[in-house]
Amino acid sequence: MRKLIKCTISFFILTVGLSSCVDFLDRTPDSVAYDDEEVFTDYTKSQEFINQLMTPFRYFDDNDIEGAYASTSYYGTHGKSCYGLRERITDNCIYNPKYSWVAINRYRNGDFWSDRSIYWSEGSDIRFETIWKAIRVANVSISNIDRLQNATEEQRNKILGMAYFLRGHFYFMLLQGWGGMPYITEPLDPEQNMDLPRESYIETAKKIAADFETSSTYLPLIIDETEWGLPSKMAAKAYKAKALLWAASPFANKNNDQQLWEDAAIAAGEAIKMAEESGYYQLIDLENFKKLFVDCNEETLKEIIFGRLFKNTTGPGGSNAPHYCGIPSTEFGASAYGAESVTENLAQCFTWNNGEPINPNTDEYKHHPYTGDGVNHTGRDPRFYQTILYNGASTPQVTAKGRTVQIWNKSYNGSVAKELVLQDGNAKEGYTMTGYYNWKLYSDAYAKKGKTMVMWNYIRLADVYLYYAESANRAWGPTGVPSQIQGFSMTAVDAINKVRARAQMPSYDNASPSEWLRPGSVEEFEKKIRNEYRVETAFEEKRFYDLRRWNLMLDADVQTTYGMYIEQTGPDQYTYTVTPLGYTYNLKWLQHHYLFKIKTTDTSLGPNFEQNPGW
Repeated sequence: MRKLIKCTISFFILTVGLSSCVDFLDRTPDSVAYDDEEVFTDYTKSQEFINQLMTPFRYFDDNDIEGAYASTSYYGTHGKSCYGLRERITDNCIYNPKYSWVAINRYRNGDFWSDRSIYWSEGSDIRFETIWKAIRVANVSISNIDRLQNATEEQRNKILGMAYFLRGHFYFMLLQGWGGMPYITEPLDPEQNMDLPRESYIETAKKIAADFETSSTYLPLIIDETEWGLPSKMAAKAYKAKALLWAASPFANKNNDQQLWEDAAIAAGEAIKMAEESGYYQLIDLENFKKLFVDCNEETLKEIIFGRLFKNTTGPGGSNAPHYCGIPSTEFGASAYGAESVTENLAQCFTWNNGEPINPNTDEYKHHPYTGDGVNHTGRDPRFYQTILYNGASTPQVTAKGRTVQIWNKSYNGSVAKELVLQDGNAKEGYTMTGYYNWKLYSDAYAKKGKTMVMWNYIRLADVYLYYAESANRAWGPTGVPSQIQGFSMTAVDAINKVRARAQMPSYDNASPSEWLRPGSVEEFEKKIRNEYRVETAFEEKRFYDLRRWNLMLDADVQTTYGMYIEQTGPDQYTYTVTPLGYTYNLKWLQHHYLFKIKTTDTSLGPNFEQNPGW
């Protein structure tokens, strides 16, 4: 019998090959060493072997599996609370200069060439290695399934379903990070040629979709509450649609192959049909929208199709915190750690509540940008108030003190704002430089030093409606009805209106008297869909990869960062001025940043396994 012992052979061979060393791990998650025969013939140990891929901050989430913090005492304490949100390297928000990691800053200061990783986690060598290792664990599980001696068919299906799903998931992480890859589906002999050619982006996406389809045949439609977080049939179907949408998107689909759009739309439509017929999956009501992310409850699980629930989390340094959202003032916890400066770019994407786009040049926006003047408009998209903290906002924290949120740069009487401290005329480190904070991910538990339930979602039902809206619009137009899905007649307009209805926003309709609510052409409606993505999924780590797949990283409107300069001109009177933050805070993306750099030693295996362009 062979021990599962640690190997020291080169990474690429280690992760795609199978030698007498058999595995990079020498133990299962409970830290008890087993031999090869025990693991793959016993159901419990075999399940533990595949379950290790779900361990927080090792394979999923941000991790330091072989980095400076690799000791087991750190597992469960890192993540985005340490490295920051991906949104910090998009046009949605900028980093907190008091706690800004070099890797995050590089997308704004333009220094991509020094030795340290250009992006600490998902784009780093460590993350690249870790994902390949996860794929290998999945392949080993699949290849050894027939050795199980004491498993029921249901138990075997659980292992197979998880293994195919997780292989698809981790290949998707590779795809959206580094592009097409050799699609390894079984442990290989390292003695053979390891210089494997890379599949194209589109072919890799199709194979990922096939893995998710296979996994769906083994997985249950709904996961029992006691095992929530494990993949389901619904998650597999949704992920299949996501993979095919990435293949159809402009970055990969440069020839605008309509069949790719149709395939993605059919997959998303099938997922929606399954969800709506399940009697379980649903969009939760607007009142509980924030509970999809913090202070979660059982109802929110009905919208999260695949996510990571972190129980009893606290703020910085706390246990199992995937992120920490700080707002620096006494009422909000007094800590600037993790504070995000939300951009005016994002704020303007939240239209008026009648659906009319924001025009920042009007007197109304200069004096009443968040409420309207009561004549032309009476407020913003309700999601604005659940996503962004702004000057004049009423929250439980400040209402208890008899005031509203105070964020201003200058006052007629020299008074100092509670939520913005200035130093030499500029925002002090840790305070907002844009006039806004991240409210969507903030929990009152952080101010009270208590614990809460935090959700990090990969796909929720709202995403799937938007996947369908985008792909169906390209495949059949805004109001085209698919014929390929029996008993399903949803149009692209219908799908986006599902999301807008939950947000209490008016529907798109060709008969609307308001021009901005008419879908228009395919191209015009696509812009509306993209804005809906941005508003609905802000701070969920999706914008960065959406910009990549839409081929928009170099767009001037994306790279230029704006904030709001606020002057208090009298009691409860303000003048708001949209202000470019300047070159220092603009994004410095270059063409080759559409894909991460592949670990150099792996591209040295031979001419077939090529480095990404520009690196």
